[in-house]
Formats: sequence, C-alpha cells, structure tokens
Amino acid sequence: MSSRKSTKVALEEILLELEKSDPDIEASALVRRDGLIMAAALPEGIDKTLVAAMTAAVLNIGSRALEELKRGSLKELLVRGENGLICIMRATSDSVLSTIVRSEANIGLVLVEMRKAVQKISQILT
Repeated sequence: MSSRKSTKVALEEILLELEKSDPDIEASALVRRDGLIMAAALPEGIDKTLVAAMTAAVLNIGSRALEELKRGSLKELLVRGENGLICIMRATSDSVLSTIVRSEANIGLVLVEMRKAVQKISQILT
C-alpha cells in the first residue's frame, strides 16, 4: 500500500471513529482550504464534491470576516439551519474538518469529539 493511500485510509478511519463517537454527527469530511476533499465519511446521497465546495466557501467568508474585524485566524465555525448544523474546525494550516450535525445535537459534545479527531488528523498530516 502506498504512503498516500495509507494516509487516506488512516484519515477515513478517524472520520468513521468520529461519527461513531456521537450519533448526532451524520457526516464528516476533511477538506483542503482550496475545496479539494482529502478524506470523507459521508452517507449515500451526500455528494462529497458539494460538501467540499460548500465547506471552502463558508470557510473563506468566515476567515475573511474574522480578518476584517481583527479577530485572528479561524478556529471553529458553526452554521445553524432549521434542520441541523455544519461545524467546521481547523485541522492543519491547510485543511479543516467539516461535519454535518443533527439539530438536536449537544454541540458542546460534538466540538469535544471534533477536537479529538483534529488532534489525530494533525499528527498524521504534520
């Protein structure tokens, strides 16, 4: 198995573990800032290209807002809709962890589990 393939498999295992840690996490993806997907654990019917593109778009707007308002670099971003949330968390300088979460989720617990996953991702990618 090539190094690149084994890295992708390891990242996907972290994402699957994240989803198992909290049943309110419906999907997760590791996305580069430029919108390319690095790894994903998405149920059937969710387009990974769309998830990556929307993550990058929201990330760019959030990062720009923080920069313009002099609030520092983006660490976490939550977008809450009527039917759930999108939670985005910086994983490395070039990537973010994005999750799709049910509306009734305990967001504090989701963020704790995401932070654990980000630590593991960072160890693999840095």
